[in-house]
Amino acid sequence: MKFEEFVRRVGERAGIADRFEAERTAVVVLELLCDRLTEKEAHDLLSQLPALFNELVAYTPAQLPITADEFVDRVAGSLRISPSEARTRIRAFFTTLREAVTRGELQDVVELLDPEYADLLA
Repeated sequence: MKFEEFVRRVGERAGIADRFEAERTAVVVLELLCDRLTEKEAHDLLSQLPALFNELVAYTPAQLPITADEFVDRVAGSLRISPSEARTRIRAFFTTLREAVTRGELQDVVELLDPEYADLLA
């Protein structure tokens, strides 16, 4: 999947009319997700996504123990939106991610997340 297509799908699913805001959403959620993963898994995930994400996403190499609620709060704070809106955007991101990477890669990512993330992955 190309970068523009990824961003467009996130925007459509989240109800974001502005293309720049949809891109910002995708980058913020992906960056925080990579912070939550091991460095190796973050690298593996990014290698399956459009190359532009590698330029836009700066993540912490050490796996950060972020709960699902903290994840939502951090996305909300970064994007200056409500936690409810952040949940909608995170779900839109994960739905698009599911289409953009292999099943095995998605499974690797999900296995590194606590079960409490299930609501965000739906």
